[in-house]
Amino acid sequence: MTTRTKAPPISLITHLPFPVPEKQILGNGVPVYLLRGGSDEIVKLDLLFLAGSFHQHKPLVTYLAANLLKAGTEERTSMGISEILDFYGAIFQVEAQKDIVSVSLLVLKKNLGHVLPLIQEIIQAPSYPQGELEILIKNQKHQHIINSRKVSYLARLHFAEQLFGSGHPYGYRLKRRDFDQVVREDLFTYHRQWIHPGNLVIIVSGQLPGNMLEKLGDHFGGQAWQAQTNPQVETAYSFPEKGSGRLFIQQKDALQSAIRVGKRIIRRNHPDYYRLVITNALLGGFFGSRLMKNIRQEKGYTYGVNSALVSLLRDGYFFVSTQVGTEVCEVALEQIYFELKRLRTEAASRNELQTLKNYLSGNFLRSFDGPFAQAERFKEMLVFGLKSNHFDQFLSELKSITPETIMETAEKHLLEESMIEVVAGKP
Repeated sequence: MTTRTKAPPISLITHLPFPVPEKQILGNGVPVYLLRGGSDEIVKLDLLFLAGSFHQHKPLVTYLAANLLKAGTEERTSMGISEILDFYGAIFQVEAQKDIVSVSLLVLKKNLGHVLPLIQEIIQAPSYPQGELEILIKNQKHQHIINSRKVSYLARLHFAEQLFGSGHPYGYRLKRRDFDQVVREDLFTYHRQWIHPGNLVIIVSGQLPGNMLEKLGDHFGGQAWQAQTNPQVETAYSFPEKGSGRLFIQQKDALQSAIRVGKRIIRRNHPDYYRLVITNALLGGFFGSRLMKNIRQEKGYTYGVNSALVSLLRDGYFFVSTQVGTEVCEVALEQIYFELKRLRTEAASRNELQTLKNYLSGNFLRSFDGPFAQAERFKEMLVFGLKSNHFDQFLSELKSITPETIMETAEKHLLEESMIEVVAGKP
């Protein structure tokens, strides 16, 4: 008989029953991954272009070209497109990142056939209307000017520049003049070079109709839509030689200072990656982390402090981020370095480690809940070229990791003297 007065024992799983999507190839070579599941009659279509801002020939071009896809086509205006999407209850989203541009459509299964021709038109034949371009540039420039008065925005931009250098696409810091140098032809040039079948992967998830592949072939697999015949040669970039240091950006009227401390770090496919993920979580990766307990709960210097690992296709970085009153900026920085040192010198207690494992395990499993979430995780595998057992490796590492392993990982990857420090605020 079940004893309900005692909590059940906690055990960590070691295997994730991740469904392997079915792979197909369209007539023009576009790979398609079909991930069936879910109880609702909804389909999610993800078109993934390896066409992020890393490849743009001018600042802002990727963002503008991606976000103006649905601003008009050769046949329809922006309003006409919105009316069709609204009529069928479809959600259309575009996200332009440093390495990829993703276009997603969420629609009822019964309406998919009505919306796909429009999505084809938006992707393959955008008209980039001059008026829409001018409005978006004006709004983004205005937002940039406002953001440039915010210490958090300044710290983030300057931190990236310190990590990768001003000439690297990952580190370029947007300037006000950049908004005046993009013309409509830049968007067409970008579209011709990067938004084509040779650069595309399609993931479809949810309750799929039986003729899903045929529908995709009709709209995205025809011979009329061909890959770019002159593939672009990727530029080789160098990184700043200086491995650590401090940059202060003065904002005279600031009430708070924004702090970023971090460094470039191992990439997603490194053997130590998941150990470092767990080590980082103990430092500042969740609400019960050491940084939160120290700087927020005990000292009261900030409302929130966190640390994170960011994986990019060609690199990666680690950072600690917080915003504090200007009068406690220096002591907050001292505490960040104190916790970095403690990470490699003071072993996690039994309760501390168990809490961390419980949080990471639950959070990890939630990220696979349902076909749409699974499609997002599968997208990671495709972009970073990960093996099918990659996620099981995390569970295995989580189960076996010890306080000593965490200390060794911090010693190897998170030494205080290797950090770059950026502060934006009032001295």
